[in-house]
Amino acid sequence: MSRSSTALMGTPDELFHWIPGEMVVIVRLPQLPADDTQDVLIEQVRTQLNEFLAQYSLSLEPYGTYGRWEENPSMPPVRRRSFIFGVHHKQPFIAIFFHTRHADPTVRDPLPMALSYLQAHLEHLAQAGLRVVSAMPNWLVTAAPSYYSEGGPAAPPGPAPSLDVPTPTNALIGWHLGLVDQYIPLHAGGGEDVMIAILDTAHHPDRIRSAASRPELRRNWLLQRLAADLRNEDGSFEIDYDRYVLTNDVRTGRNDYNDLRYYLMPDHGLALAGLVRDLAPRARIRLIRILNDFGGGDLYGLFAALTDLEREMVSGSIRHLIINLSLTIMPDIRRLPYIWFDHRQWPTTQLPGVMRVLNHIEEGLRLLFSCLYEQGILVVAAAGNDSLNVGQPQGPRPPRAPARYETTLAVSSVNSRFLPSSFSNAANVPPIGSGVATFGGDVAGVLDENALPDAVRVVYISPNFPGGEQNSAGWADWRGTSFATPIISALAAHLMAQKWSASNIITRLTAGLDSPDTMLFGSVPDAPALLGNIIRVQQRFSL
Repeated sequence: MSRSSTALMGTPDELFHWIPGEMVVIVRLPQLPADDTQDVLIEQVRTQLNEFLAQYSLSLEPYGTYGRWEENPSMPPVRRRSFIFGVHHKQPFIAIFFHTRHADPTVRDPLPMALSYLQAHLEHLAQAGLRVVSAMPNWLVTAAPSYYSEGGPAAPPGPAPSLDVPTPTNALIGWHLGLVDQYIPLHAGGGEDVMIAILDTAHHPDRIRSAASRPELRRNWLLQRLAADLRNEDGSFEIDYDRYVLTNDVRTGRNDYNDLRYYLMPDHGLALAGLVRDLAPRARIRLIRILNDFGGGDLYGLFAALTDLEREMVSGSIRHLIINLSLTIMPDIRRLPYIWFDHRQWPTTQLPGVMRVLNHIEEGLRLLFSCLYEQGILVVAAAGNDSLNVGQPQGPRPPRAPARYETTLAVSSVNSRFLPSSFSNAANVPPIGSGVATFGGDVAGVLDENALPDAVRVVYISPNFPGGEQNSAGWADWRGTSFATPIISALAAHLMAQKWSASNIITRLTAGLDSPDTMLFGSVPDAPALLGNIIRVQQRFSL
């Protein structure tokens, strides 16, 4: 490694799954409120909940006035404390963010305690007219003092191999993706009239335009195309860089040895946008920055961006929408009980209550994605990179949220030989089978048929890589389900441009050529079946 690598990567001191003390309460409303009445509504809900929680020495504070904001005066101001979704329903939902406070200041995180009391008295609150359908932590969102969460790409990016290919001096060259499987009908217009919203990290548009003029990057065909799209200002590629509140206290990532390490990754979102542009040359791309430069965020930015997109669909300003989520939320479903209940065991007689609690702390998320699906929005989500080796008897880990919801299209990763990537989570967990797998590379040391590192080659503009290497061509080797996901989003855009619905797209892409009904009843699915139907693509270096 370079001498500067220690400055570019860091080791976390502690692992977190949610922001301590921060709560999200989802309430079903009798009708859609006017925008100018939301603050009054929030305060009414807070007052009612505080009247109940007072007997336990607990209270809720308005979001942005306590916790991180009290400890760090440089935190950005909070302009919105609630988000309405399901606006097409007669009874929509509102997500309200709060801080949890305990009368005893030595209680480090009163959130689990407050949630347990609320969950035990939902019927009481409903009788009082407050229909709380979910109360959950402000879960961390990762491109999986600082809050470090498992997630992020399977490994940090590194320089892509430099190939000696005879070309004219000023010719634009680089890596191109191609679809191997011909059963997916591509749109003659390249996905025209479909918007793909990528919620991720982002560079400021000025940095991308400036990078395109750097001498060493002038021949990178994909960077030049993206920069030209930005300069055109016609909606073909746009970046919402500072629309949503972000902080730098959430981080994620791993090194090549699967150790927990955080590093700057503002190129992550740009890499995804490049993969979409390569396969869907005329789709509209909107890169929305909801993750900080370390690849971390929380539910606040996610709810803000998703509910804004839903409103645009309802208003008709967006006609056809695919949302690319190369990010993960919450632990997987196998680990969640042990994390939430702190490894405690519980009697069998209490299991129904335990299952109710586990359902309640993510039901708000499930409802949000269900409402998007009902609007005809296709959400394509990365399954995650938590599986050390899918060939072991226990198989890959289940998909993380939101990929595990049946209203999303989950994406796993295979390598260039179309075998399961060693890191990839499953996309399919019976009875839900809404998952696919495509190229996402493999762990360091695995080579492709050309003896090159088995990785996705993506556009990259930061001057240096996390390992300290200089960026001399604008191409990076990166690995993970994050990079398989935009490939599927781009292919889905071809189908949506041909008037396919979100549900039909999921059915078509997950079915492939072979019917899953041919599997014998009672047989154990192998790793590829758990990963999902494999859609084969290849990457080649050319003009």
